[in-house]
Amino acid sequence: MQRSEASGVGSGEWGVGATSPISDLGPPTPDSRLPRLAPLQEWMQGVVTHPGDVYQAAAEAALGVDSVILPSASLQPIQRVGLYHGMYMLRMIEALTIDYGSVAHFLGEEAFEKLVRAYVQRFPSRSYTLNRLGDSLPEFIATSALKRRIFLRDLASLELAMTHVFDEAEAEPLPGDAIASIAPERIAEARIVPIPALRLLSLDYDANEAFQAWRDERPMKPQRRKSWVAIHRHDYGVRRMPLSREAFTFLGSLVAGQTIGDAIAAFHRRIKRLPEQDELFTWFRDWSAAGLFAAIEVT
Repeated sequence: MQRSEASGVGSGEWGVGATSPISDLGPPTPDSRLPRLAPLQEWMQGVVTHPGDVYQAAAEAALGVDSVILPSASLQPIQRVGLYHGMYMLRMIEALTIDYGSVAHFLGEEAFEKLVRAYVQRFPSRSYTLNRLGDSLPEFIATSALKRRIFLRDLASLELAMTHVFDEAEAEPLPGDAIASIAPERIAEARIVPIPALRLLSLDYDANEAFQAWRDERPMKPQRRKSWVAIHRHDYGVRRMPLSREAFTFLGSLVAGQTIGDAIAAFHRRIKRLPEQDELFTWFRDWSAAGLFAAIEVT
């Protein structure tokens, strides 16, 4: 579901038949003494998104507030602009708290709000929707001075992958017996096409377990240990499938577009052995049942 930045802005001041501060400027006029639309929009954006309070924002703006905004029956110009200034950051915090609920939990409300304020100065919203606002949060956390930043980065990466998977295009998964129908002599040449709603993560912490603990509302102390997980959408729900290092290595090669034969060769190089026949059988059975594959190509 898309979230519009416009929702909630200015609530509490406008009523039925009321007008916005900008509309008080009246119809367009050729008077060259008045600001043109583009500079006025840039001024409004600069004031609303300023990291300081509205008075600091107004003091640093190129135009004086009183020269472009009229007072209302109950508010002065600076107070009217202040509504937008205050609501903007609250909307950013609200949106990212929804997308990164477990990060907000493990970091704490006050620290998370501080993180969001710093983040949106570096990565401000550039779209009419807030769906992609948090796309750079994992990398921002990784370069921050936060304690446990590697854990928080992994947790944010997991939640971001879940958001992307949720928004991905729908694709009909292969029937469970489709792979078994390939002639044995053609298996090595087969290329497995994954569904679009699939992401693979290699993590330094047990972030998947931490995320589940947050959902279950139970305490957990995160541990630094390598973990691997596949995030996918199945039956209109986002699923998380823990993987072994071996399964992640092989599945990663398939997702990268390699044939089954090439994936086996890559597995041998990285794991220093060939995958066992029962391993391959179990992986393909489980991944097919989970609906991870959309097509098989045999050239």
